[in-house]
Amino acid sequence: MQHSEGENPVLDDAYIYVCSSSELEEDDLIECKTGEETIVVGRGEGKVYAVEGICTHAYSELVDGELDGNCLTCPLHFACFDIRDGSVLEGPADKPLRVYKAIEYDGSVWVNYEGS
Repeated sequence: MQHSEGENPVLDDAYIYVCSSSELEEDDLIECKTGEETIVVGRGEGKVYAVEGICTHAYSELVDGELDGNCLTCPLHFACFDIRDGSVLEGPADKPLRVYKAIEYDGSVWVNYEGS
């Protein structure tokens, strides 16, 4: 998300606090929930991304999977998703993950739970 100097992008009520930037290391995953939505946030290749937290193939919590660069692997049947855009990289999943806007601002990680 682009923002101007001095403008606080997280003043938008759609953003929720996830963690401090220092808590989310490279290839780490953190889960957050808002209402009935489960979102998994990860840092791949230095950038922060957020996607739907439940595998689209079979119920499995993706926070228990692995993130390697931009490849998020489901712990149940090992489907792989691109955490940048939610696309399926390897089956058995055939439906992409929903993507959410994730930003770092002032030492914190924030997610727009309305999706993108």
